Amino acid sequence: MGEKTDFQSKNFLKVWWLKRQARIAALAEALPPDDGPFFTGKLPFVLLLILACIGTFAAAFLSYRHILLESQSGGVGESILCKAHGNINCDAILLTDYSVLFGYFPSAFLGLIGFVLVLWCVCNGIINERMRKMAVSVLLMYFCAAMVFSSYYMYVMIYKVDYICTWCLVVHAVNLMSLIIVLTVSIRNRKKFLLREISTVFERFYWLAAGLLLCAVVFIGAAAWEKSLSFHSVKLKYESLANDPLVILAILRGSERYEIPIGSEDPVYGRTDARFPIIVFSDFQCPVCRETKAYLRRLVDLNPGELKMVYKNYPLCTRCNPTILANLHPAACSMARAAYAAFLIGGNKAFWSYGDLLFKHQKSLKPSDLTAFAQRLKLDEKKFVALIGPDSPVDKKIAEDVKWGTKLSLNGTPAIVFQGKKIPENLKGKFLVDTMEGLIRNDHPELADVALKWR
Repeated sequence: MGEKTDFQSKNFLKVWWLKRQARIAALAEALPPDDGPFFTGKLPFVLLLILACIGTFAAAFLSYRHILLESQSGGVGESILCKAHGNINCDAILLTDYSVLFGYFPSAFLGLIGFVLVLWCVCNGIINERMRKMAVSVLLMYFCAAMVFSSYYMYVMIYKVDYICTWCLVVHAVNLMSLIIVLTVSIRNRKKFLLREISTVFERFYWLAAGLLLCAVVFIGAAAWEKSLSFHSVKLKYESLANDPLVILAILRGSERYEIPIGSEDPVYGRTDARFPIIVFSDFQCPVCRETKAYLRRLVDLNPGELKMVYKNYPLCTRCNPTILANLHPAACSMARAAYAAFLIGGNKAFWSYGDLLFKHQKSLKPSDLTAFAQRLKLDEKKFVALIGPDSPVDKKIAEDVKWGTKLSLNGTPAIVFQGKKIPENLKGKFLVDTMEGLIRNDHPELADVALKWR
């Protein structure tokens, strides 16, 4: 009985296969003779090539900006389509957590390698007619998936971050137009999908392997560039920390002295009667500033009678700081206004509590959060809204702080000034404490035995 069942199954499959082959042969004979043996002509691939070049340029540009911003390797100039104005700002999108998938994979890189794959498929379709059916099949699947991602990022731009990236819109538009072209070609030639593949096994293997390898090379190259810039930055910081404190002190003694005024209008952390103020120029949207703030607060807590931290604003945003070349932190001015408004209403405690909220949400901050934070801290909402408006005392104070930051020739944040001397960037731990002790002894010989705690 079992043998009979097996025979019937094999016979059924054989009959089904023969019928299928007969349908394919009949379909091939019914095709118009001018179509030839190939899936479609060159025109769709030429149109896709033009769109793919535009998409590759846009994705490559976004990847370039992402690399420079994430590695903090220097200022990034504004682009033609992304000059910061209102809600239009590419960098604001690239600096959010939404720009990185799974905590590591930059979405800009994903778009770049996707368009590289599209270029590879399109070029093969133009050059090798036998590969056109396979190329259209892959492109159809790719652009359907790409539109899913495009829809998600459009949702993020509209409802999550309140910023629009015009270069991202170019990428999404290219994905949509390309999908329309591929769908049109597929529908018009839907019967040809049943035809037997005429490309050789070697052509298919070469096409798939080379395409994947090309994408991998692009991704690894972009990631390696970002990591190398980050490593170079870390190396420079390490070399700065490794310098002999005596050499640092000798350089600082010969450097320019800045008598930066400190008054009741300045937010202070620690005891206001502490003898030695640590003046820090900071930016609430700066990740390094967040770390520096935490470290300096701990240093003040360890030395309550000796040290206090005085906060000065230096937002890396062209809206309130015209001295910088690039709008690296587009929300920094709004954040600075809000924090100082909290200070004018609730004093030092309100300022630092509000500032902690800004630092905590610096990558996902929305304009509505500014008022929400004030409500959470139970600040007078009417006064707060008035203070963050135009022509308020807040703007005057920020302008004064920026003016002093300009005199210090700042091109980034954070920046620390102690005893009138601008401290080298990222000097921390015992190196920073030794330097501060040396500057105190230099100005106050009677305090030769001063010893600051640092852990």
